Amino acid sequence: MKFLRTNAPHLDTSLVEQLARQHFGLEGEVTPLYSERDQNLRLREKSGAAWVLKIANVAEDPAIIDCQIETLRHIARVDPSLPVPRVRLTMDGATTVRVTAEDGASHIFFVLSYLDGRIAGTGDQNAALYRGIGAMVARLGRAMRGLFHPAAGNRELLWDVRMAPQFLPHVDLLQKPEHRRVAQQILTHLRDVVVPHLDSLRAQLVHADVHEHNLILGDDGIAGIIDFGDMIHGPLVFDVANVIADFALDPARLAVVPEAIVAAYHAVTPLEEAEIDLLFDLISARLLLTPLTNAVRAHETPDEPNYMAEYGEHAIDVCLALEKIGRPAFTDRMRRVCGLTTLPAMTDVDGLIARRKATMGSKLYVFYDPPLHMVKGDGVWLTDASGRRFLDCYNNVPHVGHCHPHVVDALTRQIRTLNTNTRYLGEQVLEYSERLGATLPGKLKVCAFVNSGSEANDIAWRMAKTYTGNNGGITMDFAYHGITDAVDAFSPSGNHRNSLPPHMRALTPPDGYRGEYRYGTPDWGRKYAADADRAIASLADAGMKPAAFMIDSALMTNGVLEPQPGYVAEVFRKIRAAGGLCIGDEVQSGFGRMGTHMWGHTHHDVVPDIVTIGKPAGNGHPLGVVITTPEIMEALLKEYAFFSTFGGNNVSCAAGLAVLDVIEREGLVESARVVGDYFKAGIKGLMSKHALIGDVRGTGLALGVELVTNRQTLAPAATETKRIVNSMRDEGVLIGSEGILGNILKIRPPIVFKKEHADIAVAALDRALARL
Repeated sequence: MKFLRTNAPHLDTSLVEQLARQHFGLEGEVTPLYSERDQNLRLREKSGAAWVLKIANVAEDPAIIDCQIETLRHIARVDPSLPVPRVRLTMDGATTVRVTAEDGASHIFFVLSYLDGRIAGTGDQNAALYRGIGAMVARLGRAMRGLFHPAAGNRELLWDVRMAPQFLPHVDLLQKPEHRRVAQQILTHLRDVVVPHLDSLRAQLVHADVHEHNLILGDDGIAGIIDFGDMIHGPLVFDVANVIADFALDPARLAVVPEAIVAAYHAVTPLEEAEIDLLFDLISARLLLTPLTNAVRAHETPDEPNYMAEYGEHAIDVCLALEKIGRPAFTDRMRRVCGLTTLPAMTDVDGLIARRKATMGSKLYVFYDPPLHMVKGDGVWLTDASGRRFLDCYNNVPHVGHCHPHVVDALTRQIRTLNTNTRYLGEQVLEYSERLGATLPGKLKVCAFVNSGSEANDIAWRMAKTYTGNNGGITMDFAYHGITDAVDAFSPSGNHRNSLPPHMRALTPPDGYRGEYRYGTPDWGRKYAADADRAIASLADAGMKPAAFMIDSALMTNGVLEPQPGYVAEVFRKIRAAGGLCIGDEVQSGFGRMGTHMWGHTHHDVVPDIVTIGKPAGNGHPLGVVITTPEIMEALLKEYAFFSTFGGNNVSCAAGLAVLDVIEREGLVESARVVGDYFKAGIKGLMSKHALIGDVRGTGLALGVELVTNRQTLAPAATETKRIVNSMRDEGVLIGSEGILGNILKIRPPIVFKKEHADIAVAALDRALARL
């Protein structure tokens, strides 16, 4: 880490006096000032005017110094009364000059005005001062927001909390066991949960270092803010978190400092909820930086001067005090100060369960034990009622991320305008139909609108029976396609008896890991497809012909089986030869989840007769669609009047269109392929460490991890799977389980998932497996 060893310049004072006279026309009394990594001296002229002579560290990037100078000049233009140093030009009108030290090293030399007063760390502090600091820091941020400088964006700086996880290998240098424990905890959480979320926050040039030595006080309050040397381009909230941490170096101050600073800052620049919810973690991380830096410097460069050494490790005592307050309670305090709704400090899980059983039936059907009470979603993150954030690797309903702003805006804009049914003419439903049809081949262009995947599959089944005149159905064993009476017949996994009604037959899934034909068997996809002959013959024995075969292209409930060449195409061929239609249920596999292609069936090199969509279509808004050919649709309409009151309403179609917009604009289909491959490889990398992992499979962001207690016998690890799902929850990562044996981890995150999120999930899975 740059500047972990300070290596500050040490030019002789007489040489500096000469250089100041030669280049800046300055003469006067020169007094050394301390600086962490530069050489600073104060020059006071006979007139009383004072200047800071700054000799930059030889390792400092000249562009960083230019960034400081241009920022100060920018502030002078946009907020001339803001008390920050002013830049003095050289005799030649330049902002800096190159000078040579006695040892021959070349340094950048520049001069700033000196702000008279006393540093804040030498005087009494109170709530009024903290409020003044909060307002001043907000005002400084507003003055800096109109400037961009590329040097600040690519800077690796010791005091940037985003760099703090690099201290993890050095935590053992801390003296106290309790300090080592809390430091390890804070830095790990920062690395795995906080840092990946920072890119979604407001960012700009920020001072990032207003502490007790950089704040100057006068007789009437704050006289100025100095030292822009640690300025970075980063989240705006860094200024708030850092100043709270740097003025709360005594646990007792936690009762006053945070509220005073946040309230005053918020009054000038309102904080966003996402920023407030990260303050606890950012403050904790900032508090660690000084003691960890001291510990490393004491170990590696004990002979170098270090003005921070006097602080020792006591800042970590403030981390421990914050830990006692707790993230939820602290966040509630900050939200209240900003006039926002607070998150409950504690959820009455038992009370909610009792109420749910009383009003919704005895079977809970909830995730995890104990269940989670979620109150907020954002992208790939969920927040529970205690304020804890979870990485969502499971929910396929918010397909383009929880509360995606483009979808939310489209929904709210439309619901303020008009929401009615399709018995009136409207453009949204037509545009949505046309855009869906454009993504599908051939004559799959005609849409029937409903409200869910279950309804879409129900209508598809009616279409198939009407068009073919047959009444037999074929599905996959342990499949799931919905909750209506008709579609429940296609969903043996939703039946506790895993049984089928008389008109249904189920096919053996093409499982290359534990099925009859294993990985590597020649032409094994077609060999599994031969089971369709048995099913068709069985229906014939009962006096029936197949009206339809329905398949989820991701074979999700079967353990997220990968597409095998020839399997689905051969089954389709046999079904059609027997007089049936083929229905592609794209509720779980569609909209790019499997990567490369928009629709899952394309991975099988087939074109269904009917395609159904549901859950992800509206990103959580109820929307289901049946897409088929004109001939099949007209056959249904000839026999039945089809209409759905809410199907195709303006708001639902606005949501559907917005989802298509996001997928296209953000390149999410290709992203699902790239991130899915990366994620899958990461999980496969754990197989050498954890024998419990028997198989890792799936396509794009539809992944399955089969757990076995013995890789030779393939004995299913169902108990361990339940434990891993809950352990991952404890790690802050949400996944599910699947499969007829209950031993498969199901991973299907929103497709805005990125590689950094995959890294978090893989690391959490590694830890969860290690704890078994």
